[in-house]
Amino acid sequence: MPVVSSSRRGSANDDPLDAAIRPPQNESPQERQQRLSREDDAKKVSQAIDASIKAERQARRKQRIVRLLLLGQSESGEE
Repeated sequence: MPVVSSSRRGSANDDPLDAAIRPPQNESPQERQQRLSREDDAKKVSQAIDASIKAERQARRKQRIVRLLLLGQSESGEE
């Protein structure tokens, strides 16, 4: 099992996605508001897609057909 030094574990610079999603340092208040509005819109679209996928999955489960094959003697125990 490799040992990870403690200096690398908590470093945000190691995460390549951190730089991609970090807001620009020289962002104006108006640009910030626009960015946050776009992020909110994207989050709503993402949640709608997730809800649609969940609904489709539940609908497929309800439509699942279960067939049961009973094996054995017919009329066993009857006289």
